[in-house]
Amino acid sequence: MAMQKEYKIFISAAELSGDQHAAKLINAIMDDMPTAQCFGLGGPNMENAGCELMENLVDKSAMLTHILKLVPFYKKLLKRVKKTLIEEKPDLVILVDSPAWNFNVAKVAHKLEIPVLAYIAPQLWAWGGWRIKKTRRDIDRIACILPFEEKWFRDRNVAADYIGNPLFDEESNIASNIGFNHKSKNFPTIALLPGSRQHEIETLWLPMQEIASEIKKRYPQVNFVSAVPNAKVLNQLKSSADAKLNIDIQHRSIEATVRYADLALVASGTATMEIASQDCPMIVMYSVTKLQKMLGKLLLKIKYIALVNILADKMLVPEFVPFEGSEEEIVHKALGILSNDQRRSAMRQELHELMEPIIKPGAAANTIKIIKQMLPKY
Repeated sequence: MAMQKEYKIFISAAELSGDQHAAKLINAIMDDMPTAQCFGLGGPNMENAGCELMENLVDKSAMLTHILKLVPFYKKLLKRVKKTLIEEKPDLVILVDSPAWNFNVAKVAHKLEIPVLAYIAPQLWAWGGWRIKKTRRDIDRIACILPFEEKWFRDRNVAADYIGNPLFDEESNIASNIGFNHKSKNFPTIALLPGSRQHEIETLWLPMQEIASEIKKRYPQVNFVSAVPNAKVLNQLKSSADAKLNIDIQHRSIEATVRYADLALVASGTATMEIASQDCPMIVMYSVTKLQKMLGKLLLKIKYIALVNILADKMLVPEFVPFEGSEEEIVHKALGILSNDQRRSAMRQELHELMEPIIKPGAAANTIKIIKQMLPKY
């Protein structure tokens, strides 16, 4: 029996979500190629999966309020990455999301003639389209997780493949088919999901509770639930939770949290797709600075912000970005959804039809096929 080549794969993930996706991919790599050596940048999930970390970037993840302070750190880190790539000579570099950082790694790897795979496409279709030239130059192939991305990149002469969405590689994340007319046992149950980034928690958690307090005036029996990815966020949310709301905050998946909920208030991002996978009605919120709002008007090329609305190409769920100044309207929207069984049922059905072709396992397996095509043959 021929011995397997001991491939070296450098992986870079800069945020918690990327760390989680990368960890699942590393598990799939090790299952398929047990002798492969994975090393690079990431967080605890990647490390637990067997990746040797040269730096924990999840803890360093640049928050909007601290990004300038971290610039010197990232400049030094990029030099270390270059030195490591020269010394270790990996067979492949895999970049997981976080294009602001990973585009720099891609440039270094390209100059060293190391093939580069982007696992989760940079959202150039939304903004930053001028970066397509550097994408074409520095990234050899893209594994896309949204259905329309493959064509978008291929139309611009970038090698891209739709691999499915890693959010749905686990059976536990598949919808439970509770029915479009579902109402929670002690109606209503509302999920408050401010996100896991420090910036999101600081700007969304308290306003979400203020909105929840107004809803509670109409529905005194309301149940509030929330989900967190780790103990740090759990402690942070609990320490600043309004005791009068009696929010059930647990370390659990978003899917499990909203599966039997009647409505979710959620930070804009991939969490909207996780909620949509459970056919749960939602209202999407996010906070942006005045500068970001101004730049958004100039640079954004999309009609909607929430991913589910982008995929549906219509305002399927209400979105408030930025939400500041719209709290009363959000309360009004929430009460309108809760008081109208027919509207909730219709929203559930539309979310189901939108997500049905997307909720399929196989993202990791499809990515392994691409990885094996990119690795040198010995």
